[in-house]
Order: sequence, then C-alpha cells, then structure tokens
Amino acid sequence: MNKIIGPLIINIDGYKLTAEETELIDNPLVGGVILFENNYENHQQVTDLISSIKDIKDDLIISIDHEGGRVQRFKKNFTNLPSFEFISSIRDSVERERLAFCSGFIAGYELNQIGVNLNYSPVIDISHPSSKLLKDRTFGTNPNTVIKLSLAYIKGIIKAGVTPVLKHYPGHGSVDTDTHTQLCITETSYQSLLEKDLIPFVEILKHFSIPIMTNHVLYQNIDKKICSFSQKLLRSIPGEIFKFKPIFISDDLEMYSAKYINNNFIKCDDRVLLALKAGCQYVICTSKLVENINEYKSSSHYFIENYISNSILDYRRQNHVNIRKLNLISKDDEKVDLYNENLDLIERYKDG
Repeated sequence: MNKIIGPLIINIDGYKLTAEETELIDNPLVGGVILFENNYENHQQVTDLISSIKDIKDDLIISIDHEGGRVQRFKKNFTNLPSFEFISSIRDSVERERLAFCSGFIAGYELNQIGVNLNYSPVIDISHPSSKLLKDRTFGTNPNTVIKLSLAYIKGIIKAGVTPVLKHYPGHGSVDTDTHTQLCITETSYQSLLEKDLIPFVEILKHFSIPIMTNHVLYQNIDKKICSFSQKLLRSIPGEIFKFKPIFISDDLEMYSAKYINNNFIKCDDRVLLALKAGCQYVICTSKLVENINEYKSSSHYFIENYISNSILDYRRQNHVNIRKLNLISKDDEKVDLYNENLDLIERYKDG
C-alpha cells in the first residue's frame, strides 16, 4: 500500500540519507525531494541514494533543475546540455527543433537512468528585450518560436520517461529583478500577459497535461499577492484560459519574494498554507537560501522545526477531496540507439 504523499518537496544534505532525513521523508507532509550538486558524487552513489529515498515512499517525486546551459545541477559524467538561448540561435528551423528534442531526450534519458522522475524544465518564459535575468535560459522573444522549441523539448524528455515542468507561470520574462533576493513587482496587466507571456502555457497545455511551476512575482494590477499566493492567478484565471486546471508547483518558498508581505515576515508553515489555499498542489522548500541554516544541526532539522506543522496537516485532511496527485510519466524502455543518435547531434554542436 502506497504511503501518503504530501505537498512538501524538500532537499537533503549529502550523498546518503541520515536517520533524521529518513524519518522526515516518511512524514505524511513530504511528497518529494529536489536534488542539488551536493547530492552527487558519482552515478552509482546517486542511484543508490535515490533508491533509498524510494524505499521509504515508492511514488515520491524525485526532482531536479536540469535545463542545460548555466542551470544544470549534475554535470560530472552527464552531457553538458546547450542553453535554450543557444538552441534558439540555430538558423535552420528544422535543425533547431531537432536540437531541442535531442536536448530534452538526453536530459530525460540520463536522469531516468539514475531514478529522477521529474525535471523543472523547460523554461517557457518569453524573453523581453529590456530583461536579461532569464535571457540565456529562454527560447527567445517570439512566442511561436518558444512554443515550437518547447514542444520539441517536451516530446524528447517524455519519450525518455521523465516528467517535465513548465516554468515560470504566468511569465517571468518581463521582470528584471530576481525573486531569490528581493520583492519583484510588475505593472504588467492581465491583458498584456494574455497577449504574450501566457501564450506558451496555453498552447502547450493543449498538447500535454504536465505540471507548471509558479513564480513569486507580484502582478500588482492583477492581485495584491505574489503569484504563488494568488487565488486569482492560480484558480480564477486558469479556469478561463486552460481546458483542464493544471497541477501547480510553487517555486522555492525560501526565496525572498515569498517570505515577506508588506515587509512583514511570513512563517514557513504559513507560506505553505498560502500557496496551498491559492491553488498549488506542491510547494518547494529548500534550505539553500536560509541565511541562518548553520544554527540548525541539519536541513532536515530546519524542516522539522519550521515546516512540519499540525496546521498544514489539518488543512490537508480537511481538503483531501481537492488534492490531486501528480501522475508521473512511466519509465520507458531503454532506447540506447536513440540516445546515442541524439548524443551525436549534441556533441556535434558542442564541437562546432
């Protein structure tokens, strides 16, 4: 019998699970793990680590940020994938889409081999000329190009057996500031989002039912709360623009922009409740941005003290009928020949 899968996606500290981390992952509020560079020593080690995590709950989300370019958590003994900006720079449109498919397939295949089942990629934000924050991480400024290349990438990663996540809803491309370090406010209107930033989300969800990551930007002409805490952006608007309501996963709730409302600090468990009540099904909460993490024995100790609360558990119990489980893509048959064929194309562009 499968154990209860909760909304929290957390990180762990090292190459092996500690007893405290094992107990934490077994908690009914934990639904997934997000991996970082500090969790990888070699392929066998990380495969064993993921296997030990799944031994606790076999249907846990095992996730990672593995886009390519400057955001690729595992690089040693993995293919160094091209950035989305590089892919979009290829002049031949057929070759562009082929490279996008290859990048998705290679990412998925290599992650699948070690047991990762969800990748926070692709970035489908529309890059705006005035913003350089996400420039190299996007497929460009043209919505149609972003849609075509994103669809090719998604087909590749799904074929390899890994679930992709679209980000950063409802569009981060026009925002210059960084939600990791400051409150990000934009005057972008709902109509403007509809005419540009939301187009890739709407079009891609016509083809695939895949999860979406929410950003922590405050769209002050739409709501007075950041997107991850906004019922308007996560309930009302999706009901208008999507045929089926997607599963939303919040970006890291330890980012600065998620920690304060009107300069008032929000407790960790309150952030989780704000996100769940707004419409997120899962929330990422890592220790990577916690300034005083050294005051705790471990990341798991921090999570136990700040995120494992009766208020979240009570909310989950009271709203169990509204909880939607993420259906992860099944592991496909190994496709070594297809892997080698796609790897050749990636290597050719790297060498060229």
